[in-house]
Amino acid sequence: MRLGLALSAVMALGVASACALALSRADDSPPGPHRSPFDVAVTPDGRFALTANTTAGSLSLVDIAAGRVLAELPCGRHPTAVAITPDGRQAAVSNWLSGCVAWFELQDGQLRAAGTTPVGSEPRGLAFSSDGRWLCVAVARQDELAVLDGAAKRVVRRIPVGTEPWALERAPDGETVAVAGSRSASVSGVNVRTGAVIWTELIPGSANLRGVAYDPASGRPVVTHVVRRDFPVSKENIDEGWVINSRLTRLPGASGSHREQIALDARGSAVGDPHGIAFSADARWLIVTAPGTHELLILDRARLPWSAGDPGDHIRAALAEPDGGLRRLKLGGRPLGVAFASDAGTAVVANYLLDALQVVDVPAARVLRTIPLGGPADPGLERRGEAIFYDADRSHGHWFSCHTCHVEGHTGGLLFDTLNDDSYGNPKLVPSLRGVTHTGPWTWHGWQKDLTAAMTRSLTTTMSGPEPTADDASALVAFLATLEQPPNPHRLPDGSLGAAARRGERVFRSDAAHCSSCHKPPLYTSRSVYDVKLGDDGSPYSEYNPPSLLGVYARGPYLHDGRAKTLDELLTRHHRPDMLGGSSINDAERADLIEFLRSL
Repeated sequence: MRLGLALSAVMALGVASACALALSRADDSPPGPHRSPFDVAVTPDGRFALTANTTAGSLSLVDIAAGRVLAELPCGRHPTAVAITPDGRQAAVSNWLSGCVAWFELQDGQLRAAGTTPVGSEPRGLAFSSDGRWLCVAVARQDELAVLDGAAKRVVRRIPVGTEPWALERAPDGETVAVAGSRSASVSGVNVRTGAVIWTELIPGSANLRGVAYDPASGRPVVTHVVRRDFPVSKENIDEGWVINSRLTRLPGASGSHREQIALDARGSAVGDPHGIAFSADARWLIVTAPGTHELLILDRARLPWSAGDPGDHIRAALAEPDGGLRRLKLGGRPLGVAFASDAGTAVVANYLLDALQVVDVPAARVLRTIPLGGPADPGLERRGEAIFYDADRSHGHWFSCHTCHVEGHTGGLLFDTLNDDSYGNPKLVPSLRGVTHTGPWTWHGWQKDLTAAMTRSLTTTMSGPEPTADDASALVAFLATLEQPPNPHRLPDGSLGAAARRGERVFRSDAAHCSSCHKPPLYTSRSVYDVKLGDDGSPYSEYNPPSLLGVYARGPYLHDGRAKTLDELLTRHHRPDMLGGSSINDAERADLIEFLRSL
């Protein structure tokens, strides 16, 4: 739910402190941490690249031709995007866990920190206007586009956009920015100068909108995403492309034309989790990273078979032929952000799991050099588990990874019909995995008592992949133990509860609300299962294990089948206290209770 202006101001004070702490403490990190570059940007002259290093909390300046790191500076917690002004003199980094943007100055191959700006909860994608005056930030948890004055380094405008915006890209007109809403499955065109939303386009059935780039030939935005189907998650349906599809969608934008799509998956050799996207300046090449299958897709733009209707579940045969216009270059690791560095077709790829920047000759489809950014020589148990979590090769036909549904260890808010309840025909909401190692038993019905066994079952039954080794299963659980809740934007700067939330806590603990009997602090769950009066869902189970309420503000929709779209709907229709052993609460008590739930 969108935050009010007063709460946004209070929260901004809190994240300002978080930014300062992150910057001052970065040098205290252990020597040689994993850099895990998530995004990359290239200076206008093509000489230098900047990488946002997620796990190191740093920004690296790289000389592309020389193949070496020139500088590395701290920037904040969990940076996920980086952008450079068109004149190449200023850069910005969004810090997901710090809630801020860090500014840097670039000159003659040197990098200098230039302050931070609090922007709100969970900032993601960035884009400068063509004159460099404005910086746009996708503030994912607030469903907003924040516009910053680049000179004053402050937020001057907040524009409501689709749910959980991730990716941004500046349009050729220099003033419009395309904003991709990951959870709303929509893309909006926003005029940065006026704040007007010019157009909004829904991509039906889509999820995980991750990359957006403007086609220089047509002037239209192209988005990378997956499409979720409603069929049971069986091996046969996975093979047919009836569970998850990977696609490109070209949107009308302001052109007045029609939405068009391209299917990317080949039978038996699908594309896992399409992410970064870039066009060459001459419009000859379109490149897309596929981190789930560890590759770079290289497409001849002039030969793309755009379809005005449904493109089908598998790639067009002509495109997939050896000289059909698509080449799949294996890069290894987890390639994410991508950018062109020259008109001749040189591109750079931020490879998260390799701790490296890869330089690619796009016309020749070969890696020219790999530039190490720093990090341990050998991955530990948690890092190996992270690689498994993001590996679509673990699924039948390489169609999807754990991350496809449990987005970055959280949830995309989608339902899937799996055998995790021992039956088909009752799709369940994908639960968040944040804190999962502490909140057993597992599955909505709580029948899984062993997390390692549950993860093994997911890999072999849901994903129809090979049996993991004991070490692989242990590594995956070790990675899950690292997943943390982001800072809660509904708390005061010192982490305490506001007045309404304190009143709501008393309601929560009262006999009338009857919440704490099942959702017991401090994890706000319990190890039991309960009849919560939701009716028979067709599975062999009639009782449910209460999910942890920690981070519940970021998890809508609610209940096992997503029937409640908001917390208010949950408490007034489907999960009322008087249905569950308590008594009726009035409107004021319910409002306070919701404020407390949001604060958890």
